[in-house]
Amino acid sequence: MRRFAGLLRAVNVGGRKLLMADLKRIAAEAGFDSPATLLASGNLLFGSRLAPAEAEAALEAAIAKDQGPKADVMVRDHAQLQAVIAANPFPRQAKDEPNRLMAMFLTGTPQGAPEALESACVAGEQLRAGPGCLYVWFPGGAGTSKLSNTLIERRLKVRGTMRNWNTVGKLEALLAS
Repeated sequence: MRRFAGLLRAVNVGGRKLLMADLKRIAAEAGFDSPATLLASGNLLFGSRLAPAEAEAALEAAIAKDQGPKADVMVRDHAQLQAVIAANPFPRQAKDEPNRLMAMFLTGTPQGAPEALESACVAGEQLRAGPGCLYVWFPGGAGTSKLSNTLIERRLKVRGTMRNWNTVGKLEALLAS
């Protein structure tokens, strides 16, 4: 059995609530092994014999059945998170200000190039493609940036969910243990 991180998109933002206790219960009822959560932002750790794409579909279906509207889930294993960390093009930012560096985990391959987002990078933001993700550096913080999750999704025609570098590291460490 492999351990995975399931990263839910748009959980506990914009009025959409999902208690982490409910997420663990839903995952357990769907047959996932030892579900645990990290923070209250839709980070689920679990064991499964399913392939990542199958685990994504099963989790999305179980959450929709229990909670209503569809929730996108991006499932990554330990090796995939290690690859994201190893390929980070912003090592100084990861060390000095990890709360301003984001990995945006994607549901698929972007249909547009990251350059399509340059006009939205008005506060010094930088964006680079990575393995199954985009790296986004927000020097002024993500909360005030015009480079939003919605804008990125619309221009690149792919859905995704962002996690700051601290969370990426914690998820990787938990899957390693």
